[in-house]
Amino acid sequence: MSAATTSDRTRLRVRVTGAVQGVGFRPYVYRLAVRYGLAGFVINGPEGVTIEVEGDRASDFVATLPLEAPPLARIDHNCVRETAALEAKEFSIGTSEAGKLSTQIVVDAAACQQCLSELFDPESRRYLYPFISCCHCGPRYTIAERLPYDRRNTVMRAFRLCAACAAEYADPASRRFHAEAIACPTCGPRLSHGISAIAAAIAGGQIVAIKRLGGYQLLCDARNQDAVQRLRRRKQRLQKPFAVMVDSVERVSDIAEANAPELALLESVARPIVLLSSRNNLAPAIAPGLSRVGVMLPVAPLHHLIFHALRSAGACVRTGPVIVATSANLCGEPLLIDNAQALRRLKAISDLIVTHDRDIVARADDSVVSVVAGRPRFIRRARGYVPEQIRLAKVGAVRARRRRSTEIDRHHHAGQPSVRLPAYWRSGYGRGHPRVRGDDPTPYIEP
Repeated sequence: MSAATTSDRTRLRVRVTGAVQGVGFRPYVYRLAVRYGLAGFVINGPEGVTIEVEGDRASDFVATLPLEAPPLARIDHNCVRETAALEAKEFSIGTSEAGKLSTQIVVDAAACQQCLSELFDPESRRYLYPFISCCHCGPRYTIAERLPYDRRNTVMRAFRLCAACAAEYADPASRRFHAEAIACPTCGPRLSHGISAIAAAIAGGQIVAIKRLGGYQLLCDARNQDAVQRLRRRKQRLQKPFAVMVDSVERVSDIAEANAPELALLESVARPIVLLSSRNNLAPAIAPGLSRVGVMLPVAPLHHLIFHALRSAGACVRTGPVIVATSANLCGEPLLIDNAQALRRLKAISDLIVTHDRDIVARADDSVVSVVAGRPRFIRRARGYVPEQIRLAKVGAVRARRRRSTEIDRHHHAGQPSVRLPAYWRSGYGRGHPRVRGDDPTPYIEP
């Protein structure tokens, strides 16, 4: 059979919009193109992802593209048109395009099962490494300074890849192929304190501040009434309930009653705090006078490592450890994200402050959800859901309040901006309101 000529080869240009940056979409496209024997390229751009494929099975590629997308991806629109064939020989991931932005960064995602398997595998080079991640999990929104979502546009550019990580980043067979937050103990971020010291402090009744996804968090033993009361006094939070964290979904029933939709929410990649009917067997100061308690599962590898160390040390062998997990800020103040500020402002609250050298660009507190009539209802929409946009049927007037801004774009999507805001606004002390400008969906913030 003779080879196809340039004139009878099919070349298609595909523009994909939605949540398609920072989710392993380009590696997915690369592998799909190779599967179908196609040449061309894929690049990140201001509107999403642009793909050009050339070959006999280009139409099959387009048909399959939305069917096998990565778990964190969401395709909103898929525009396909024919273009002139170039007689290309191979497929590649190209350099990102610049331009006026109309795409968004995706949410941070809880550690995936594959990364957790590596985390506790003594043979893995990321054994017990608290910053393990891949294309399917880890930080996105909270580390991105601008779009397109490339490593050079995130805080990870401060960490030069070692040879082993660089090889994974360039390997199409690896799930860390073009994973922008890739790191390891040799070349990646590091904690200021060891996991054993953190676990020992919690088990000993102390209050610990850790730098987790989106900001600092305060931890203590949820069964230690004295520790919880001290946390209330120091944090100046006299009545508002604290959320608690358990190490697995199997342990939820020890402290609360949960139905299937509630358990599904707890295990989702967003890992929100879910309000559940309490069994009232934790410290009374957790949620004084309330019949429900906010429960969450570990989000970051650091959380999993803390629980592992607590179990290894014999803490709560019969029932499993339960820890208070609340935002690290004084009452009425924004969530802390800066190391220097945390060391200065949390010393009156925490007995141990655990920092690391990966910066946080955007603060993101834990989301809080309640299941009502079988459907989730937000009490606070934050980490795991922000900056994912909400489709609006009608557009009315909105204004920002206190720590966040709001945007409405030309497609009637509402949400928080996925571009980096001015420093005074990110600090949480800015005041203003968003205004939409004609054909530009980027929010205009007025002080």
